[in-house]
Amino acid sequence: MEPFLKDKIILITGGTSRLGQAFVRKAAHQGARVFFTYFKATAVAKDLEQTGAQGFPLDLADSQAIECFAALFRRKVEQLDVLIHNAAATADALIEKMSEKEWDDVLRVNLKAPFYLTQKLLPLLMRREKKGVSHHFPKMVTDPFFPAKVFTMVSRAGLSGLAGASNYAASKGGLIAMTKTLAKELGRKKMLVNAVNPGFMQSSMTASVPEKILQKNLEESPLKTFSDPEEVAEFLIFLSSDSMRQVTGQVFHFEPRPF
Repeated sequence: MEPFLKDKIILITGGTSRLGQAFVRKAAHQGARVFFTYFKATAVAKDLEQTGAQGFPLDLADSQAIECFAALFRRKVEQLDVLIHNAAATADALIEKMSEKEWDDVLRVNLKAPFYLTQKLLPLLMRREKKGVSHHFPKMVTDPFFPAKVFTMVSRAGLSGLAGASNYAASKGGLIAMTKTLAKELGRKKMLVNAVNPGFMQSSMTASVPEKILQKNLEESPLKTFSDPEEVAEFLIFLSSDSMRQVTGQVFHFEPRPF
C-alpha cells in the first residue's frame, strides 16, 4: 500500500512544538512533502529537517514577515494541499494586570496570523487539480476531486473561557468563529476548513502552568489523563488524507485515551 499522504504538500506553523514535531515526522513518513515554520527553536528545526521536511524561521506576530514568507512560499510550490495553523502564543495574567501589549501579542499570533497567512496562501490552496482514483476509495468512485484543507488548532478555552488567560481564550474563540466562517466562504471553492481541539497536553507552552491548574485540567478530562501529541498527530494525518473529503466547518474535540 502506498503512503497515506503520498505527494501531499503540507505546511504547518509551529512545527517545533511537541504536536508540530510529531505531525511533521509522521506526515513525512507517510509520503508528504512537508514544510513548517518555527520561531526560535533552530536546533529542533534542524533535527526535523533530517526527515526531509523544510523549515522556515517566521515571527507570526509580524505581518510584514508573514507577507514576505508567503511570497517566498508561493515561488517554491505550485499548489498547497493542507495548511495547518498550529503555532500559538500565551501571555497569561488576570485582566486587571494584563497589559495592552500582552493582549495584542497573543491576538496577533493566535488569530491575526492564521487570517493573514490563509489569505496570502489562498492562490496555492485554490490551484487544484483532479487526480486519479485513490486506493482509499471504492472502485465505483471515478475521477474524485480532492479538496484543499485548512485546519486551525483551537482550545477548550475558546468555548468555556480560561481564568487568567482572557487574551488566549479570546484568540481561540475568535479562531473557532473564523474557522466556521471560512468554511462557508471557501466551500464554494471546494475547500474544507475545520478546527481541532487537541485537549490539554503537557508541552513547552504549559511548562510554567502551576501544578494546581495541571491537576484541575486532569480532573476535567473524561479519561483523567493528558492528551498525547503522538495520537493527536495521527488524527491530523487522517484528516489531511484523501479519506476525508466532505466534512467542513467542524470543531473536532480530541479526548485523550488511557495509557
